[in-house]
Amino acid sequence: MSIYRRFGDHKFPSLVTSNIANRTPVFSFERAARLFIQILHEVRLETDCDLFAFVVMPDHVHLVLRSAASHSIGQVIQLIKGRFSRRYNEMTGKSGRLWQSRYHERALRSESELLAAIEYVHGNPVAAGLAGKASAFAWSSASGSCPTDLVAYLSQAKA
Repeated sequence: MSIYRRFGDHKFPSLVTSNIANRTPVFSFERAARLFIQILHEVRLETDCDLFAFVVMPDHVHLVLRSAASHSIGQVIQLIKGRFSRRYNEMTGKSGRLWQSRYHERALRSESELLAAIEYVHGNPVAAGLAGKASAFAWSSASGSCPTDLVAYLSQAKA
């Protein structure tokens, strides 16, 4: 039994980070980044999880999300990583493991923690020198090109 336990039924939003195996810059290729975002949104709709922010960096991803009652965070991440691996390997003619087996998750227990995590996620490409400002990075929810559930979630919290 693993000493690393996940308490996925906490119902708080979570900041999740997952790395590509050997930190290979898979997402440096536009097709791979686009594929990941497509799969992220497919799984979001299938599992009814709330997606608040994301960024696809060259060798890892950051997600801020909240799972629905029907799926744990672990199940959502497993669906995203598994589906991406399968389609990426089909697309490139490769096989084998693509992701590191584990991921990091931190529960965000307040609105201020949630907003700080979103700021961190959106600022990641700027800190890495990949963009001059967060909204200029195409593979991020900060660009505004991909829908999230943040406004709806925050308006429910205030109601």
